[in-house]
Amino acid sequence: MTLLRRVLFAALLAGALFQTPAFADAPAPEGTAANPASPAGASEKNEALVPIQVKGDNVEYFHEEEKAIGTGNVSIDYEGSRLTADKITVFMKQKTALAEGNVTLTQEGATYKGQRAEYDYARKVGTVTGMAATIEPGLHGKAKQVEIVSEGHYRMKDAYFTTCDPCNDNPFYRVQAKSIDIYPGKKVVVKNALILVKGIPVFFVPVYVQPLVNFDRFPVQLVPGKNSEWGPFLLSRWRYELADSPSLQSKGNIQADYRIKRGVGVGVENFYKGDKIGRGAARVYYADDHDAPPLGETKGRYRGQLRHQVPLTPDTTLTAEFNKQSDPEIVKDFFFDEEYERDAFPDTYVSLITSKPEYTLSFLERERVDDFYTVVERSPEVRFDTHNRRFAETPFYLRQEFQFANLKKEFARSENQLDVMRFDVNQTLSYDGQIGPVSVTPRVGTRQTYYSRRLEDSEDLVRATFDPGLDISTRFYRTYNKNVHKWGLDYNGIRHIFTPTASYNFRPNPTAPRTILQQFDAIDALDKRNFIRFQFENKFQTKHHEKGTGALYTREIARVIPFFDMDFDTKRLENIGYDVELRPYSWLGIESDALYDPRQDNFETVNFDFYLGEKDGVQVGVGHRYVRDESSLLTTEVRWTINPEYSVRVYERFEFDDDESEEFEITLSKTFECVIADFTYNHREGDTFFVVLRLKGFPKASFGLSQSYNRPKASPGRL
Repeated sequence: MTLLRRVLFAALLAGALFQTPAFADAPAPEGTAANPASPAGASEKNEALVPIQVKGDNVEYFHEEEKAIGTGNVSIDYEGSRLTADKITVFMKQKTALAEGNVTLTQEGATYKGQRAEYDYARKVGTVTGMAATIEPGLHGKAKQVEIVSEGHYRMKDAYFTTCDPCNDNPFYRVQAKSIDIYPGKKVVVKNALILVKGIPVFFVPVYVQPLVNFDRFPVQLVPGKNSEWGPFLLSRWRYELADSPSLQSKGNIQADYRIKRGVGVGVENFYKGDKIGRGAARVYYADDHDAPPLGETKGRYRGQLRHQVPLTPDTTLTAEFNKQSDPEIVKDFFFDEEYERDAFPDTYVSLITSKPEYTLSFLERERVDDFYTVVERSPEVRFDTHNRRFAETPFYLRQEFQFANLKKEFARSENQLDVMRFDVNQTLSYDGQIGPVSVTPRVGTRQTYYSRRLEDSEDLVRATFDPGLDISTRFYRTYNKNVHKWGLDYNGIRHIFTPTASYNFRPNPTAPRTILQQFDAIDALDKRNFIRFQFENKFQTKHHEKGTGALYTREIARVIPFFDMDFDTKRLENIGYDVELRPYSWLGIESDALYDPRQDNFETVNFDFYLGEKDGVQVGVGHRYVRDESSLLTTEVRWTINPEYSVRVYERFEFDDDESEEFEITLSKTFECVIADFTYNHREGDTFFVVLRLKGFPKASFGLSQSYNRPKASPGRL
């Protein structure tokens, strides 16, 4: 039984109840008519699922005309829905009902308003005329007529919908069609849809589906622009949805791009998630490139990608990725900001990991697909790692690592390669001791690694290492009864936790030097060591009032860890450094870490980040990355919400080693009635200008063309 049919059937039932003589030609007591025990009520009882109540200022029944009339704030509540109107008339013989004046039908996820509603119970047909609809979370529509098709399915005739102001009869944009099918709480489906901007048709879409879940961005998005590499360009993404159910979701984008200098590019990307199949993504893109790089054999350039992850059991997960490209530059040329800077190397592998409380078992198969990359193939690699296992009730713990790997290192565009079969066993025995407040953990480890061949010949060998060590640590607490409630601070006591740690690490020369081994990873590079690391962790915590409730919770406001190594072979201090996190306010943070080399009298690495600001107002982010003899890169970003209509964002990366800007970008955003327009200028190797239109109701953009400062992931501030 459809929702509107049920609601209007309630009016029919109410009319039948009015046949009781006590209510003939007289208002119902307290404006309410309901009597399931009456004869008419009994005749309808088999069809009615729940009791019905019709309320109004005045409800009357006219026996001779066989009709009931409710006037003055008439309402019918039925199974979570409500129908209200100035007047509702029920014709008992024809089994029809008519609602007039300020008609409103409210149900979960949608509200329909009109001036007139009719329903024919015998034919199960209903209409609402002069209708306006609001569909959560932000769609607004109008139609000449609405039909009830089935349970949870409504059809709007001569209609449109938009995310603009519902009170505006001429919205900035609208999606218009002869009919629009609405499935409240699920989706809106439009066939032969016209997308109009300021009343002018700009797009025609044969089938348009707007989910009412995952309501994040507009299904069609265009980005016009111009740069030196592409010339004038137009990028587009057309969203589609293949499945949307609690057990399976599958959606994606169809890409259609045109670049004056580079030609046409088309692609499809799909993202899926299911209870049984897991989750993943598939991407295909082809470009008929007029300016292909010299390494390309043809103008046709392509990339294909498949990523998939599925839990096979509660403890076992399968992860796989496949990448195939026509050349090494295609992602850099066409998806630089969206993918290349985040993941420059496309990997191809299958990984199977079983993780249990006692152990972790993993299988990895990695292969090279494109010969223009240097790849260490692992065909396969099998690892079995046990966690620290306690011996009975003793304080002794054992950790074991077993690894077999068939390794092959293939070099880009070369027939040269390295290959070896390697079996590695690493075992560590530790003792969890305590001397008063001091934790003392001596440990001893051994490692044996079998190689099927050496660097210069095919003779096999076994390399052995010995790794004893000792960890000592303790912890001190002190609480200061100091409250600070000024300058915006809310400190209710401060606790200082001091944890000094000393860790001694020793390894004599391995039985086989690394110079005679083929180098694939860190296992092959093991060498002697003899040093002790001192580390002094300082944490500062306070009690902070939670907004809204005023409840106190513990918040970390600072973490400072200086450390250094004492090398007994060189008798020098080594690896002097620090790690600092400061969060005096929830909206302000400072983080930094550094590593200093006393031999070179210079810093090896330095990282510094400063960020402040809330969502509205001014936000500032500054990050500096220094690597000796390689880079000294400063990244800055400022976001300023000037007022509800305007905001500006400025981003720059400056390389001090080259004394030049690597990238500069500025974006001016203007908020219109229901559209946000982002005007962006970017200078990297050339100048780029592009425009992104985002709807206020669909604020997410499907393009990742803009750069931004990536704030580091700090440790949790709230404990």
